[in-house]
Amino acid sequence: MYKKYFLIIAVLLISGCQHTASRSLSELTSSNGLLGVNSTCETAKLQNKNFNSVWTRMRSGFCFRNINSSRISEELKWMKKNKSFVYRSIDRSKPYLFHILSYLEKRNLPHELALLPMVESGFQPFAYSTSRAAGIWQFIPPTAREYGLKMNWLYDGRRDVLESTKAATYFLRDMHRHFKGNWLLAIASYNTGAGNVGKAIDRANNLFTKPSYWDLNLPRETELYVPRLLALSKIIANPQRYGFDLPAIPNKKFTSTVNFRDPLDFKTLSIITGVSQEELTNLNPGYSTWILDPSQQNKLLLPVDAAKVFNKRYNKVSRSIYENKIHNVVKGDSLYRISRIYNVKISALKKTNGLTKDVIYINQKLRIPSELNTGSKEFITINNQKYFINKKEIVFNHIVKRYDNWYRIAKKYDVSLNKLLSWNNADKKTKLKINSLVKIKLQGPILTKSKDINILRYVVGSGDRYDQVVRGFNIDKEDLIKDNKLKNRKYLTAGDNLIITLN
Repeated sequence: MYKKYFLIIAVLLISGCQHTASRSLSELTSSNGLLGVNSTCETAKLQNKNFNSVWTRMRSGFCFRNINSSRISEELKWMKKNKSFVYRSIDRSKPYLFHILSYLEKRNLPHELALLPMVESGFQPFAYSTSRAAGIWQFIPPTAREYGLKMNWLYDGRRDVLESTKAATYFLRDMHRHFKGNWLLAIASYNTGAGNVGKAIDRANNLFTKPSYWDLNLPRETELYVPRLLALSKIIANPQRYGFDLPAIPNKKFTSTVNFRDPLDFKTLSIITGVSQEELTNLNPGYSTWILDPSQQNKLLLPVDAAKVFNKRYNKVSRSIYENKIHNVVKGDSLYRISRIYNVKISALKKTNGLTKDVIYINQKLRIPSELNTGSKEFITINNQKYFINKKEIVFNHIVKRYDNWYRIAKKYDVSLNKLLSWNNADKKTKLKINSLVKIKLQGPILTKSKDINILRYVVGSGDRYDQVVRGFNIDKEDLIKDNKLKNRKYLTAGDNLIITLN
C-alpha cells in the first residue's frame, strides 16, 4: 500500500517538474524582467552608437534569444530549405533597415521587430494581401486610419516605408502595453488582432497559471507567424550555425530623406537627381501615380548621393517652373478663409507651411501651394539637356458607382469640392448617374524632352478592374495589355505598377 502511494507521489512530482520546465520556456516573455511592461531591453541606449555592420547593431538589440520551441525548430528547417526567400528579403531591406532600427530605438523596442516586414511581406513595398493589407508592414485600412496613415487615390501611406514604419512602432508599443509586457502576445496580435488573441486567452483557461502564447489556439497563420519571426532572429544572431552567409551591410544610411514643397513627378525627379524612375518609385512606393504631391507627403527617400544633388538643385529648378504666392495673414483670417480665397485644401496649406495646428497669427507669411509658372518660359536646361516645361493637365475619368456623391469623390482624389465641381460644370445639387464619368484634372509630368506627354505611371489599387483603368485614362485595353505584358492576366493585381501610354 505504501509502495502504491509512493509511486503516485513520484509520478505527481515528475509531472510537476515537467510542467514547470515547459512553463519556464513558454512564459519567458512575461516573467523575464528585461521584457516587462516598462522595459524593452533598453534599445534606446543603442542610439547614435557606432557599429561596424547593421547585423551587429541589430544583434545588440535582440531581446528574445533564449526562447525555444519545436515550432521555431520547424520554421528553421523551412528556412534552410528556402534560403532564397531570406536572401531576397534581405536584399530588398537594404534601403530601409537603418531607418527601421532607428525608429525601434527611438521607441525603445526590440530589434527583432525589424524582421517583421520579412515575415509580413518579404520587404516588398507594393505587396497586397487578400485581406486588403498593403506595404511592407501589411496594414489593413482600419488600422492604418487609426494610426494616422493617409490613404486616397494619389497616395497610400501603408506603402510609404517610413510612415508605415512609424505607425507600426506605435501599434506594437500599444499592443505590448495591452498585453502587460508579453511581447509574443503583442506580436501575435499584430497578425490577427488583439481581440482574437484575447479570445484565445479566454478559451485557454489555464487553472493554475496564465496561458502563454504557446498555449493558445490561434489561426494557423498566426501560429506560424511568431515562430517564423523568432526563427529569423536566430538566423541573424548566428547565421553560420544554420548554414547562412549574410551579405555585408554597413551600419550606415543607404538612403536619406529630403523635403520638397512644390509638386513634382517621377520623371522630373529623375532628371534632377540622375536616378532612374524605377529606383525612385521603389524608394517612394506610397505614391500611386506619376505625381509627387507635397500635400500628401512632403518627404522623399533618395540614395544618399542623390539626396545631396537634389538639395543643391531643387530650389533653382522650382523657382524656374513655379509661381510662388505668399499670403500675409491679416485680422480675421483663418485657414478655412485662406483656403477658400486660393481654392486649396486646408490640409495642403498646413503641409506646405509645416503647420501641425490650425492656429495662425497676424503678419504671418503663408506659402500658397504652388502653381506652374504662367510666364513665357518654355524650357530649362539641366546638364546641357533641354527640357520643356509642360503645363498640360491630364484628365482622369472617375466611373460613378452606387452610393457615390460629390463629397465622396472629392475625398477619394483628395481635391477640394469646389475644384471638382468646376471641372465638371456642376454644383452640389447636380445628380450623379451610375456608370457616368466625372473628370479629375491632374498635373501632368512637368519636365519632358518633347512637348507631348504620352507615358504615365499608375499603381493598381485594391479592386481596380481593367475597365476602370481603360476608361479612366481613355486608352485602349490592347495597348495597356501589350505595354505591361498582361496577355495571360484575366485580372489586374493590386500593387502592380502600370505604364499608361496615352492615345
